[in-house]
Amino acid sequence: MSVESDIEERVRVDFPPDAVAEILRRLESASANARTQRCIVFAARGHLWYFNYLCRVAKRDFRDVILAAEYDRFDIRLYDFTKPLHQARIDDPYATNKYGPDPTKI
Repeated sequence: MSVESDIEERVRVDFPPDAVAEILRRLESASANARTQRCIVFAARGHLWYFNYLCRVAKRDFRDVILAAEYDRFDIRLYDFTKPLHQARIDDPYATNKYGPDPTKI
């Protein structure tokens, strides 16, 4: 399988044991990119219907999947899924944003 170990581990935690093999197969089919796979699994949070939806979306435009998993509703990046799942959280995402430094921290 071309799914990295941290992704497979999260699938085993979030989804029923009898569904793991099929989930991993669908994940590989949706994207060969580890970042996109991490985003799908993280955003789905164990919900099979949302997982299937994200797999379809990833085939159309992977950026929508990244947005759903890595950013909050104000477009502040909270996670960096180019890193393994357990290292992906950004410690202080509000320290800098697309508008520059946070004025409350100056």
